[in-house]
Amino acid sequence: MDYDWPDRDSREWLLGPRGAVVEPWEEAVAHLPGVEAGVAALLCVPHTPPTIWLSDESVDDIGVWDVLKALVMSYDAGDRDDQTWTSVLGGQGHLTVLAGD
Repeated sequence: MDYDWPDRDSREWLLGPRGAVVEPWEEAVAHLPGVEAGVAALLCVPHTPPTIWLSDESVDDIGVWDVLKALVMSYDAGDRDDQTWTSVLGGQGHLTVLAGD
C-alpha cells in the first residue's frame, strides 16, 4: 500500500486514510512512562490505527505530524528498532515519545 499523496499534509494522512486516534496530552503524562519532557507520543499496534498524544504546543506543528507519519510508515514496514520503540502491551504494541526542544 502506498499512501503518498503530495496534496495532503501529514495530519490529514494520519487522520484520514490511515486513521488515528488522538488523545489528550494530560492522559499521556499521567499514564505513559517517560513522556513528561516530550511533545508527542505514539502507540502502534499492528493492524490498528495508531494512538497519538500531542502536547498543546505541538498540535499545529506540521513538522511533528511529519515525524509521526514517518514513524507510522516505518512501523508498518516492520522497522521496530529498540532505539525508537519501547515494547508495550505484553509485546503486542510499541510506544515512542518525541522529545521536546
